[in-house]
Amino acid sequence: MKRQSKLTSQEQLAAQQQQKESSSAQEFGSVEEMLRHDALHTPVPPAIARRLEESARDLPPPSGRAWWRRFFGG
Repeated sequence: MKRQSKLTSQEQLAAQQQQKESSSAQEFGSVEEMLRHDALHTPVPPAIARRLEESARDLPPPSGRAWWRRFFGG
């Protein structure tokens, strides 16, 4: 005897899509890895990028030596 599927075509498509989504799931070793992955795959809206550039222009330039080099005498 043949085994007949009792799922409708919509249910079959939903099940296939769910399988694709679950197979593309990614695990991260740390929160930092997850944030780096998200930053690489999430585009910054142009308005936010422009405002960030404007804000960064007003920041003073960094001092000549890093604090840890001054502290450790490097």
